[in-house]
Amino acid sequence: MQLISLPDSSPLVTLRILFRTGSAQDPAGKGGAAWMTALLLASGGSRTRSNKEILDAFFPLATEVGSQVDKEMIAFSAETHRDNLDAFYEIFRAMLLDPGWRSDDFQRLRDDAVNYLESGLRAENDEEFAKEMLYQRIYQGHPYERHNAGSVSSLKALKLSDLREFYTAHFTRENLTICLAGGYPREFERRIRQDFSSLPLKARPQQAIPAPASIAESHALFIEKPARGVAISLGFPIDVRRGHPDFPALLLATSALGQHRMSSGRLFNRMRQIRGLNYGDYAYIEYFPGGMYSLEPEPNLARSQQIFQLWIRPVEREQAHFALRLALYELHRLIEHGIDAEEFERTRSFLPKYSKLLLKTRDAELGYLADSAFYQTPPYPEYLEQSFAQLTLEAVNAAIRRHLRTGPLHIVMVGEGLAGLRDDILSNKPSPIEYNTPKPDDILAEDKKIEQLPLTLKADLIPAGRAFA
Repeated sequence: MQLISLPDSSPLVTLRILFRTGSAQDPAGKGGAAWMTALLLASGGSRTRSNKEILDAFFPLATEVGSQVDKEMIAFSAETHRDNLDAFYEIFRAMLLDPGWRSDDFQRLRDDAVNYLESGLRAENDEEFAKEMLYQRIYQGHPYERHNAGSVSSLKALKLSDLREFYTAHFTRENLTICLAGGYPREFERRIRQDFSSLPLKARPQQAIPAPASIAESHALFIEKPARGVAISLGFPIDVRRGHPDFPALLLATSALGQHRMSSGRLFNRMRQIRGLNYGDYAYIEYFPGGMYSLEPEPNLARSQQIFQLWIRPVEREQAHFALRLALYELHRLIEHGIDAEEFERTRSFLPKYSKLLLKTRDAELGYLADSAFYQTPPYPEYLEQSFAQLTLEAVNAAIRRHLRTGPLHIVMVGEGLAGLRDDILSNKPSPIEYNTPKPDDILAEDKKIEQLPLTLKADLIPAGRAFA
């Protein structure tokens, strides 16, 4: 058991309870066990109170309990006024340490999880759909392969006893980090330690997280479904994560290429600003779900393995072939020529300031401290400040050449009428782009090169209904 504490004079008390386990530990054939266990604890009531009774009790306290599940971490978070701490904590403690395990809650939450995969993700969110399928393609045969919620079939096969077994095996003191912040009484740390000491000490041996298999050749997965545009995600595994000597350099490079939801990156400028292809284009070296809705990444998504990824927001079907070529062209330019001195200085100045914005709430600050413990690095802002102070332009460009490539890689495209697009890409058919407004001569000349860019890959075309089935 580990304790991370940030006591202060705030009238609010923030709790974040973290278990070092997750969907990568789902037993074979029981994908979604970690996801459902966390949901049942956070939204299924305790042994002495139903979920409705808990919600009724929380309402006057102006609080709630949230849960988050990823491959190697499960987090529960809440915040309450210190005057309500005793009343809140009595309920919160029981939710995590004395769950209700009610069958009606299990059925309700399992239906919600199935609906999330079938409707929320597969039917209604093409961009997240493409990104999650990219991870499945890259991590075939790996503990990361399954979606965190499992699949429709694995969820329907789960039993309540499977969740109780997962809880007993993995919700242990060995896996536990307790995070506290705010104006809580001094004795509260002792109290929460004592209460959570009732958990078993040792966890069941964790499934190892190996490096993913290497990609032999580039492969595109076309997913057919009704859609107004084509969402594109592409990437490949990297052996760089926080704490790796090249992480700061590669983080700086990907920020210059495509900082999330910002107009400063090359991809945004070259694809959206100049050519008007879509809403935005971004690059990542860490898992970043929910990018459509979030301006900043969430903490406690720490992973032993990461990928390099480009997120190409939906483009018109007629422009998708050109957009794919353009994204790879810009990646090639980055690898071939690196970033220049101006990009280096601008991005090196920006990222440490941006990292401090990530810690704008106590909950986020606690989460990032837990992530730093996972990666065995200094606290995130200090880690970046120290690293960037020593970083050079030459080191960044060397890291780009070491870790980035335009192939072999995986590509996922989600949209309508993709059989023809697949055939065009496989045959390397030219993909000229047409504009509604005049463009500079240098852009038009560059387009002529890009529309002929050869793509060597294999491809599959599947209906959307096969995903997460």
